[in-house]
This record gives sequence, C-alpha cells and structure tokens, in this order.
Amino acid sequence: MPETGPAPASALRLRPHITGAEAAAVFRRKVPGAQIEVKEVVHPFWWAVLDVRTRGLLGRRRRTGAGPAGRRMNVLVNALSGKGHIADFEPDGAIVDPADWRAALESLVGSGPTVDAAAVARTAAALVRAKVVRTVKLGMAISIAEAGPLQGVLKPNWLVTGSNGKYSATILVDGLDSSHYIVRVQRLRAEQHVG
Repeated sequence: MPETGPAPASALRLRPHITGAEAAAVFRRKVPGAQIEVKEVVHPFWWAVLDVRTRGLLGRRRRTGAGPAGRRMNVLVNALSGKGHIADFEPDGAIVDPADWRAALESLVGSGPTVDAAAVARTAAALVRAKVVRTVKLGMAISIAEAGPLQGVLKPNWLVTGSNGKYSATILVDGLDSSHYIVRVQRLRAEQHVG
C-alpha cells in the first residue's frame, strides 16, 4: 500500500447540502423505477487558506476592501488526485479527529496516489495566482502567503446503488451541489423487440 503521508493537524467534516432523498432522486432520473440503497461517504481534501496582497508599481497597495490583510482565499485540493478548486465559501462543519481524515484517505489509496503537503501548497498558490492575475492591472506585484497550516476536510457524497430489472448502476452524488458521476452501469437483460 502506498504511503499516505501525515494527517493534518486539524480536520472538518462538511455538512451535506444535499439530502439522501435528493441523491436518490438524481439516481431515479437516470434509472427510473429503481430499488435503491443510499449510503453517505466522505472524500478527503486538503484545505489551504491564503492571504493575497497586491501592490502597484510605486509600492502603493491596492485597496481591496478586505482590510490590511488584503484578500483571503480558500482552496480545496483533492487528497488523491491533487486537483484543486478555489472555494467560493469558507469550509464549515463539525470538527473531527484528524485520524478520521487519514482513515478516509487510506480507504481510498487503492484508487490512486496521494498528494503530499508541498504539492498541495504549490497547487493552491498556483490557482490563487492565476485567479488574481486575471483581476489586477498589468504591472502590479502579487504577494501570496499561507494564512495558517493546511487542514483536512471530509467532503460529503452519496453513493447510490440500485437496479430496475433492466439496468443496475452505481452513481456518486456530490453532497454539496448534487453534481454526479456514474461509477458503474450494467445492462441486466436485453430488450425484446416485437416486430
């Protein structure tokens, strides 16, 4: 089993915005009339908080409206794939033992490699820099600093499995926005055409 690295110093379990019933409805739109099983699962992410400051060519700071600290940005980085996203929200949820975060990661390690803290920091800084560069004037200096240590986040998802006699499927429904990914689909029997 590959090494998963250290657990974060602190971790949160985000509250799902999508209920199990809503996840079931997503599944039933894909597989009508299905008998289903809905299971809540979590996926480990790293959470990086970065402070961003900009300065003009003459050393004057650009007013950001965010006070002397400039702008604070939250970045979530998938602990398996390393793919990051700038979050338009500050993660909020129940505090969990960092060992729970590590256990969630270790249960998925067979799915692929994990990302170390240095790679997470590079990904977060690159995403923030790319976003800020698009919004500032040419020639402005950009300063990015970590606002604190990396934290762990357990993002809620719903794993929905079921069949309707014609198809059997498993769909992963995002617990925050109801986007979904078809994990598996299998045709159970060939349709019979009368003709």
